[in-house]
Amino acid sequence: MTGSETNIAIDHCNVAARLASDAGLDEIKAHAESCLAEIYVFTGSLRETIETGERALASFEALGNLWWACRTIWRLNPAAMALGEWGASFAYCRRALEYGELLGDLRIKVVGLWRTGATHVYQGDPQKAVKYCDEALSLGALPFDATMAKAVRGYEKVKLGQLDAGIADISESVAWFKKSRLRYTHARFALLLAEGHLRREDCVTARPLIEDVIETSRALGYLQLDGTACWLMAECLAREAPASAEPYVEIAMDILARIGARNDLARAMVTRAALRQAAGDFATGRKMLDRANGIFRELGTLDEPSRVEAARAALDRGASIPLLGMGS
Repeated sequence: MTGSETNIAIDHCNVAARLASDAGLDEIKAHAESCLAEIYVFTGSLRETIETGERALASFEALGNLWWACRTIWRLNPAAMALGEWGASFAYCRRALEYGELLGDLRIKVVGLWRTGATHVYQGDPQKAVKYCDEALSLGALPFDATMAKAVRGYEKVKLGQLDAGIADISESVAWFKKSRLRYTHARFALLLAEGHLRREDCVTARPLIEDVIETSRALGYLQLDGTACWLMAECLAREAPASAEPYVEIAMDILARIGARNDLARAMVTRAALRQAAGDFATGRKMLDRANGIFRELGTLDEPSRVEAARAALDRGASIPLLGMGS
């Protein structure tokens, strides 16, 4: 979590799991696999997260260790969100909240609430997300959990068009994570902050945030964050240097397709459609929009299909496909 090499952490977890398995130490093996699932989230190995995390979760549930079952769910939930599997993501949150009630554990409830809010906002229903983060913060969350909830609440506000308030919330969280030297978490929420600035059409502030995440992600192997950052860099450059933006969106699409992050892949396709339109390649632009629309509708993403429809309408009437913050 503090930015050491993920390969070393993966090796430690695999050795620990093997030793525990050989010795018949089922709970220790589950601990190792739960930690491995978290590292896989960092590296963008999303399907591996689900496979490994589900195995650990089943072990903890069988052993009656519901606290660590919830810890494992916190690794499974972000992987499901990244895959665009909203139903699975909500199911993980409900399961954890049930265990939190059973254990009478306030922290599990806090985390379950803000993660439920995060799933709503990423799926595209920020209005519904608000109450979950507000309730989590009202329960007297620990500093780490409160900072996470505040960042998610900030993104809700950004998606609702309350840009100044949302950016303020996310900025506070990003500063806290930077001070705490939690490099993955800092990078993850720095991207939300950059998106907020892009929606305000402030590329000057957004660009260094994105550049920093790209550098960090490539140094430490945060593949999903690298893909998302490249998409946002394409959005940033598209306004003034569309030719320079194309390589970034192509890298983003390649990474996001490879790891199965289909919702973000579709968002990048909309950006590529705008770039192809600017280059006079209307056929590819329309193809990108059609593919993006198909993905969003298959996943059940709520807000993005309307953005695709607006892009199609713009293309049909000869107007520019809007980028983030430009009527989108």
